[in-house]
Amino acid sequence: MKRIGRLLQNLLFPPKCAACGSLLDWQSLDSHEALCRDCLRRWESEKADTCGICAARVTACNCMTARMERAKCAGFRKLVFYRHGKHGHVQNRLIFHIKRNNDRQTSRFLASELLPSLRALTEGKTDVVLTWAPRSRSSTLKHGTDQARALAKELSLLCGFPCEKLIGRTFGKKPEQKALSTKARMRNAKSLYRLAPNADVKGKNVVFVDDIVTTGATAAACVQLLRRAGAENVFCLTVASNDTNQTREKPTR
Repeated sequence: MKRIGRLLQNLLFPPKCAACGSLLDWQSLDSHEALCRDCLRRWESEKADTCGICAARVTACNCMTARMERAKCAGFRKLVFYRHGKHGHVQNRLIFHIKRNNDRQTSRFLASELLPSLRALTEGKTDVVLTWAPRSRSSTLKHGTDQARALAKELSLLCGFPCEKLIGRTFGKKPEQKALSTKARMRNAKSLYRLAPNADVKGKNVVFVDDIVTTGATAAACVQLLRRAGAENVFCLTVASNDTNQTREKPTR
């Protein structure tokens, strides 16, 4: 019945590539792919890029921004480098797509891509829980999705670790992070988030999931928040890290 339902859905709403919009092979009913062959090839090429700091492949790189280091982030993994100001790159289009569309197929695809990195971060760890920084209510209502929450939920289904809302937003209108300078982002992030009601992180290994890390202000603020609440370790896992984080010579670090 599920296969029949999926077939009817694909007939009525043909699946499209999340990056370029071309039609996908809807006859592949069990596929969790979100990219066409050309975009998938470009995606794999971006995953093979290397870090300018440690020279490791980006998927194995543990380098993080100075803010995250000062917050004592226990580990940081990413899949690709976001190409700042270059909207044509496949990873940029994917990030833009999940921010603007409630597309479970794409969230599920990215979660499956993140799974090996999650396992590497949490190897040998117990009491692991996934969480995210909630998107603003206005943006969630406007676009119909909280992309970080969607990623964390799909990842939880794949790995079996619980996914809990451990972080909430403070009351009152706050400016969007993307509209602020690097220094202002850190100040804003600290005032933007709070521990969620009834959140219990004492002694736990928390994995903070996000779609993109740019300056690391949000990640650092959330790491500090969770560590002060008693978390044993806080790891960060993201789809993309800004390409300016490939070298320590860049000012955003």
